[in-house]
Amino acid sequence: MAKLIISLIGVLFICYWIIRRPKGIRKVLELFSNAAFRITLSFCVLYALSYGAGYLGIWVPLNFASILIVALLGIPGVLLIVCLTGFNYFFP
Repeated sequence: MAKLIISLIGVLFICYWIIRRPKGIRKVLELFSNAAFRITLSFCVLYALSYGAGYLGIWVPLNFASILIVALLGIPGVLLIVCLTGFNYFFP
């Protein structure tokens, strides 16, 4: 219980420290919106890839790890997922 209270006090202090600066909250919100957009876009790309590959009988994984890989790496992440899927399909 003490660890929870100490952690909560630390989180509240960091939130207060970020909010008290005028540009602090704007940077945090911009960071969150950028991350949410990248994750959403990578989900859409992987969903379209999975839907298209489903017609060929190839299963493309659509889980949180692959979404984060595509969100962080971009086009090389998509190529990585495609290569891993192809490797899994052709060399079982």
